[in-house]
Amino acid sequence: MFDRLFASKQRPYFKKPFRQDTLSSDLSGTRFEITLPPQDYAFPEKPCRPTINLFDKNQYGYETQPDRNGYPPHNQGIMRECVFKRNWFSYGPIWRASHIGSLQCVGVICDTSQMITGLNCFNPEHLEKLILHDLYYSKGPGFGTNENTSPVNWKIRQLQGVDWVYLESRRRVAAWEQNPDGYNEAHFSVSMFTPLFEDKYLILSFYALGSLPAEASNQAMFARINAIIPSLKVELSPAALQQKADAEQKFPNTHYSQSREPESWEYYKSFRDGDILKGEKPLVIEGPCSPPPLL
Repeated sequence: MFDRLFASKQRPYFKKPFRQDTLSSDLSGTRFEITLPPQDYAFPEKPCRPTINLFDKNQYGYETQPDRNGYPPHNQGIMRECVFKRNWFSYGPIWRASHIGSLQCVGVICDTSQMITGLNCFNPEHLEKLILHDLYYSKGPGFGTNENTSPVNWKIRQLQGVDWVYLESRRRVAAWEQNPDGYNEAHFSVSMFTPLFEDKYLILSFYALGSLPAEASNQAMFARINAIIPSLKVELSPAALQQKADAEQKFPNTHYSQSREPESWEYYKSFRDGDILKGEKPLVIEGPCSPPPLL
């Protein structure tokens, strides 16, 4: 109560619930679990899916067309419907009823079975390549009209005996932005990756849309994120454990990078509305971009 009373933009406030929810899902025999605060009432609830057949191809949308820069399709499958999703608001002064920021936590699964042959998610070096590939299309030149510095604070975190790759991505002022509003510094994401099967991996992401001053907002966002992360639990199925053991025997000397510098990707120079009558896409990106990372 007192935290809400004294909340401000310098001290953003998240509602402190009386309980925490533990969500769990059976992912084709592999068990996933996370404990986190209840959904804020302002958002529609997105229940955790209790059982998911990860080997049902209908679960995924596959990238089968060249990307917007003309590079060949990579055929990665991204789950159409997330495993779970939770959203929370942050608040400022008590006399301001509306929120000043938001934080989302979401879990999705990627299928690599239709990508180039030989990839194995239980090979740390292969998964690292897949992560950089994912960042290119979710934060880098292959995505949207924003620029991000990524990966930041790359590290390997062991939770409940399972290795997770942890990284952050931070919004930055793009070359085409003429009048940036300053909110870029308060917008960031945290992503964590771990293999589930030899051709499946899980991405747990936090998306923070904060307030100014950014330092105070980011501190509040990270406090909630860091309170949730230790609860992550993955128990591999017997089939997944056998695949992991086979990969360790086949790739005995592979390991994750303990740290990585941000990728030096070259982004587009500008964008404009396309002329549909001339066959252009609704949004035309102009200027050369870095190609996708090699797999």
